[in-house]
Amino acid sequence: MNLEALRHKLASNLSPPRYEHSLRVMALACKLARHYQTPEEPVAIAALLHDVAREKNGAELLSLAENYGLTIESTDQKAPVLLHGKVGAEILRREWAITTPSILEAVAVHVTGAPRMGMISELTLLADFAEPGRTFYSAHIARELAFVHRPTALKYIFTQKIRYILDAGYLLHPLTIEARNQLLMGETGSE
Repeated sequence: MNLEALRHKLASNLSPPRYEHSLRVMALACKLARHYQTPEEPVAIAALLHDVAREKNGAELLSLAENYGLTIESTDQKAPVLLHGKVGAEILRREWAITTPSILEAVAVHVTGAPRMGMISELTLLADFAEPGRTFYSAHIARELAFVHRPTALKYIFTQKIRYILDAGYLLHPLTIEARNQLLMGETGSE
């Protein structure tokens, strides 16, 4: 997989601000991959492409999810933006010829998280939340924690996401709760 070709293709599929966000997520994810001695290329690809379906509207996401035979939770029905990870993974598999399971998993779960995520998924989720363009305080804390203790950083991110979702009155996806609970019980998918 040629990273430069993927960058060029992604740039033509996303708005400039979303594309710039994707580049920042990739840069942070690559730093984390080096820190955690994880192969950098799959992390770079997952992080770069994580939002490939983010700019599709809710009706498109629901339609694509249905066409792809994806499981659509009741939460997804009410808040289709939550599907952009799962739909994005299918787009990458079907239209971009990306078949590496760990990359597809990372894209699929970067929105909600999931129990026992692999290392690429964890690093992509961390980088998406904590990339330097995110100026809110919890992103800054997550950036620091990410290089100190990955499970603690993930717990922190899930806690912050859940607080935000509850405060805003949005629907809380069951996978987010399961992912946080699994981390609190000391189980990780990548250790």
